[in-house]
Amino acid sequence: MKIVVLAPTITPIVSYGGLGDVMRDLPKFLEKENEVLVLTLNHNGRYFKLPYEKIKTIKIMYKGTKIVFDVIRTKHPTTGIELIVFSNENVNNLDVWDPVKYEIFADLVIAYLDDVDKLDVVSGHDWMCGLAIAKCSDILDIPTTLTIHNEAFKGDVVEYKGEVMTFLELGLKYADAVNTVSPTHAEEIKNLPHIKRYIENKPFCGILNGIDIEEYDPVKIIDRMIALSNNKLDPRNYAYISPYSAEDAYDIKPKIKYSWFYKGGIFEYIEDWNKIEKEISATNVEVHGNVRGDIENPMIGFVGRATYQKGFNTIFETIPEVLKKHDDIRFVFLTKGDRDIENKLKDLADEYEDNILALIGYSLPLSSLVFAGSDWIMMPSYWEPCGLVQMEAMAYCTPVIATETGGLKDTIIPLDPNPCEHPNFDKATGVLFKVPDKLGLMWGIEHALNWTFYKLNEICMFMQYLRYECPKYPYDKNAPLSMMMKNCYHHVFRNLSWQNSPSIRRYKGLFGGGIYQHCLK
Repeated sequence: MKIVVLAPTITPIVSYGGLGDVMRDLPKFLEKENEVLVLTLNHNGRYFKLPYEKIKTIKIMYKGTKIVFDVIRTKHPTTGIELIVFSNENVNNLDVWDPVKYEIFADLVIAYLDDVDKLDVVSGHDWMCGLAIAKCSDILDIPTTLTIHNEAFKGDVVEYKGEVMTFLELGLKYADAVNTVSPTHAEEIKNLPHIKRYIENKPFCGILNGIDIEEYDPVKIIDRMIALSNNKLDPRNYAYISPYSAEDAYDIKPKIKYSWFYKGGIFEYIEDWNKIEKEISATNVEVHGNVRGDIENPMIGFVGRATYQKGFNTIFETIPEVLKKHDDIRFVFLTKGDRDIENKLKDLADEYEDNILALIGYSLPLSSLVFAGSDWIMMPSYWEPCGLVQMEAMAYCTPVIATETGGLKDTIIPLDPNPCEHPNFDKATGVLFKVPDKLGLMWGIEHALNWTFYKLNEICMFMQYLRYECPKYPYDKNAPLSMMMKNCYHHVFRNLSWQNSPSIRRYKGLFGGGIYQHCLK
């Protein structure tokens, strides 16, 4: 099968949330049994930082103005997948999400693909590709699919063939098959008016995103951190760190937490990080707070964009209440995004500087440290179509406290609400709470820490039943937290990685359904 993937952004060249990560990984795993062609835009000229060659020029008309684009060919820096990139200096410098870019992108896609033979399907991703999908189906008569990564963003209104609708609606109307990025989210959105009207007579499903377990294997944490610092920073020079696996995570992870966060190794690392030439889409990191603690002080991490969707209103309401009851808890945030959220987080960290460390910036090596050093990761999202952070955290053997929504529900195996009667420490990979408000998040945090730090004596009956010794310490080999660390990695490896999950097979089925649907027109 010859598949064209329309990629609005690609990690790490231009990285914005999970979309960029999927656009990095999906073509890689599709190409194992297919021919894959990836088309994208040269946002801010960032592809010029990679080795490339100019292969042709394309001239298009946009609202009466002729615009000339260079078509450059390059390879993804980590996957090696070939990329076709459209570049014009003026258009490059528009905002990444400027709808003008994606009106123009649609015409570039048509002009380029018109010269490509024997295409089977075009796979577009999110609202940015909606107009391109419409034109591929209508003008080139090619089977198309549209993947909705976040239906909350529909794009601007655009006119096509006398109809005025959003980019997303155009893609939904013309696509031959549609999917979103988790089965639960597909159920959550299928009856939304702007989606229901366009999917009733075509294939529609939820296909869970995945992660590349080779990329996030904690055995490779040092190599990953070095590579992501452009080979400039070796984490072993700053604090204790060691490769680890699901079998020894209980021993290694608390030492990383203590050395980097409670003894302050992170501060010198960030100071040097801010001085180096970074990965293409990385930023400097601003530090607020200065947590200290003993190794048994539980630490809850957060990694993700500073946006409303991620539950920050709830976080700001909840943390002061949590710390009134449990002043032994430490929090570390690695985030960047909305300026108001960043400022509120800085203020919170300054107010509770012994309990909260706020790292404001985008830094993939630091994300590895937060995953590895945290006892839990929290994701109190108001909605989450799929989410990759929970998968990455679990790959690093870190259980997750999360809202029971979308892909979080599909990927996290929850600890039973009553572990004394229904103990499942040997299966659980996190805690799920139903309502992402202050009470929900407080319950999630307390439920997680009660059964991994505070109530070890109360689980002895369960431990003895399984012929384990009663744990006296949160990181004893057979303690609940240690069990859950092991569960996390094996769950990701077996069920959530692109390598082993059924998701790539289901994408092939989606493409087949789109081809069949197109033939019926």
